[in-house]
Amino acid sequence: MWSVPLLAIAAVGASALLFDLSLPLRLPGNRDWAEAAAVLRVRAGPADAVQLWPPWAERARLFVRSVPVRTEEDLRAADYPGVERLWLLALPRVPLAHLARARAALRQRGATAGDEVRFGALSLQPWELHGPRVLSFLTSPLEEHEVDYVPRQCTLVRIGPPGDPGRLRARGQGGVMHVRAGIVGERAYQGFRGPVRVDVQVDGAALATLTVPPTAPPEAGWRRLDAAAPAGEHAFTFLVSARDVDRPLCLSAWTTAP
Repeated sequence: MWSVPLLAIAAVGASALLFDLSLPLRLPGNRDWAEAAAVLRVRAGPADAVQLWPPWAERARLFVRSVPVRTEEDLRAADYPGVERLWLLALPRVPLAHLARARAALRQRGATAGDEVRFGALSLQPWELHGPRVLSFLTSPLEEHEVDYVPRQCTLVRIGPPGDPGRLRARGQGGVMHVRAGIVGERAYQGFRGPVRVDVQVDGAALATLTVPPTAPPEAGWRRLDAAAPAGEHAFTFLVSARDVDRPLCLSAWTTAP
């Protein structure tokens, strides 16, 4: 007669075997990815982007080339500047996918869903974001670097000492200014370093300051600043300084209509 521990081990082994045998049904194959990518090539427009869910489903990048791919983890608070329609490309059958949670987060930000399409183990659904209109991109929305282990749309800016800060200059329309910044790579987690200071100027006058401290999880390393900028066209300057300058800082800035 089997003992209770042996029965427990057998049950765990059977569960693991069942999970392994079901993986082909849970994970998409190349054909699934290719079909989803083909639909995006035909239906996606210039103001569209793809959000992967779960965010670790990076295999999509091998197939989806016609639309920018995002891997945000907090869909309610994520920035999608300039994106009017977001395609949620999801793996609904994988363990802990939490697809319903992702959809709820999009609804909470005011997005509205279109019809879902299935491609084997993949789900593709368009969402209209209804976000504020972008007036000006002050940094490149096409450049991408990794902050907090997430690819961010941001521009590398030199960090200088307080007396000689790194500078990024741009011209654009005022409105609501959005600034995001973070240290690229592992040096973001070096707690012995001091904070990085980003001073924002409009036509040479101080507007606001964003401080980027060393990242201490669970705190985010991608820091946020939102401030009102005067209406009309202006010269914007971002002054980046710290006591230790041997770190890559990535900056993203844009303005939207009030």
